[in-house]
Amino acid sequence: MHVETLVRMSQQIATNNRALPPDEAVAKVAGHLRSFWTPAMCRELAAYAAFNASELDPTVLAALDLLGEREGG
Repeated sequence: MHVETLVRMSQQIATNNRALPPDEAVAKVAGHLRSFWTPAMCRELAAYAAFNASELDPTVLAALDLLGEREGG
């Protein structure tokens, strides 16, 4: 899958959970990624985040951290 698609989908997931308290939103996004994304998709998004973190919603970054996908995150 193209990384642009993963970025767009992850941003949509974060947007859909924006009304929740921050910790709960992060947990929901992480749960969605764990349940519906393959490990390879998560790794590809994390690799993108390593060089483009400013382009991703902070909730997505925190969810990747929670999943243990980001180096140094």
